[in-house]
Amino acid sequence: MKVLMCCSDINTYKGGMVSVVKNYLSWEKWDDIQICFVPTHIEGSRGRKSLYFFNAYRKIWRLLRKGEIDIAHLHMAERGSFYRKALILRLCRRFGVPVILHHHAAEFEAFYDGLSKRQKAFVRDTFMAAAVNLVLGEYWNSRLLGSLSPGNTRILYNAVRVPETFPDRSGCTELLFLGRLGQRKGTYELLEALSRVNGELPGEVRCRFCGDGEVRQVRERIRALGLEKRIAHVGWIDGEEKKRVMARTAVHILPSWNEGLPMSILETMAEGIPSIATDIAAVPEAVKNGKNGILIQPGDVDGLAEAIRQMVFRPEQRLEFGRKSYETARERFSLECHMAELAAIYRETAAKRRPGRKHTERNMRRRT
Repeated sequence: MKVLMCCSDINTYKGGMVSVVKNYLSWEKWDDIQICFVPTHIEGSRGRKSLYFFNAYRKIWRLLRKGEIDIAHLHMAERGSFYRKALILRLCRRFGVPVILHHHAAEFEAFYDGLSKRQKAFVRDTFMAAAVNLVLGEYWNSRLLGSLSPGNTRILYNAVRVPETFPDRSGCTELLFLGRLGQRKGTYELLEALSRVNGELPGEVRCRFCGDGEVRQVRERIRALGLEKRIAHVGWIDGEEKKRVMARTAVHILPSWNEGLPMSILETMAEGIPSIATDIAAVPEAVKNGKNGILIQPGDVDGLAEAIRQMVFRPEQRLEFGRKSYETARERFSLECHMAELAAIYRETAAKRRPGRKHTERNMRRRT
């Protein structure tokens, strides 16, 4: 089975969606499934993005015309990402190729609410045209697609590789923010909360802000708040450096305003690191307040400061939260279970394939 997979360029673009796709492309147990990855988006000017998508669209058209694709798996967010995948979906349907739309959008509700009636109808038609709409949790099943009622939704939680044994976190002292730096992820609220507890925390408790985005602005805010000695790092990390940072992390903090199901929360849970996060979207389907982490409301700086105090000054509770986070990751968010479910979805979707108009015309000419 050949699966067309599309999202942003994984070599230059960062984020949770790309992390999901990288897991798919590196999976070594696909058996009879072959992934044909065609990136459709790249960072840059509007002209550069348009040209990049045009070339990707032509490549996809050629693959479909040759009959080399059985199903398509399109990873979708909001705004431009939605419209790109909507065009590819319609192209696939011309050739009888069923499409899986995988919804990763954190701000789709706001995007949809700002559309005209005609544009909203186009969104509904796009979702209805998909063979399957994959969503990241119960929240998104009801909020993202519930009001649109496409009737073809499946919940597929994001997933990560989980170590075989529980990592020992007893000697860890660092705090970690792992995500794109900026307002949406609550970066500045975290800095404000750190400034409020700065005089109380032991010297060895330092925080790392690991991500791309508003790096310069975050550094300026750190200086303005006098937090230079409390912050160990600002900027993107990956690979071996990320592993070293994880090995020193005691608590992961992600006070976002909008999310899908953050990969950073699942990655840290798998390493036995509990999270302080916001009670939004599908986050509470992974982080259970007072059981394996702490949930606060978006923008609640006082609550965030208190949660940091609780995690730092109650080590036994923190370690218990970490153990339960690890157990939750193994039970609900392991890559092994996720891939088995996705492979089953692929086979069910492939069974829906029908002869496309182009294939029918070509077969008639051959018979003639």
